[in-house]
Amino acid sequence: MRVPEGYYAVLFREPESKTIGVRFPALPGVITYGRDWEEAEEMAREALNAALETDFDRNLKLPPPGRKPRARQGERVVFVRLDPEVRMAYLLRWWREQKGLTQRAVARRMGVTYQAYQRMERPGRSNLTVSTLERVAEALGGRLVIELR
Repeated sequence: MRVPEGYYAVLFREPESKTIGVRFPALPGVITYGRDWEEAEEMAREALNAALETDFDRNLKLPPPGRKPRARQGERVVFVRLDPEVRMAYLLRWWREQKGLTQRAVARRMGVTYQAYQRMERPGRSNLTVSTLERVAEALGGRLVIELR
């Protein structure tokens, strides 16, 4: 699975309120706004990651990111990156499920408690180190590859 790095947001001026609205074409339920363009972009990041954390808790899959939409007059299209913790949680869960393993099974393979592994797989609940990620990869029958771009 390729976990998206982020999603495109369309920012637009709300004529009545003079605020900047935000919508995500790939995620119709995620909307927000800001007082200006800069605040709208920040609110977009917060709304996107909060919505996907909630979707994660509900065991929903990530939708495909879709293509970059065309901006109409007065609109701006921005790419909003997923927080690394959110992205990693989806990746770990997907990888574990592909291997047909439960969280308990992975925890046993790693030599940690079920609760400790459960936190590793939850967005915003852990701050995984490189060595921990390497242990998770080994427990899942893989290897950790780090790439900087």
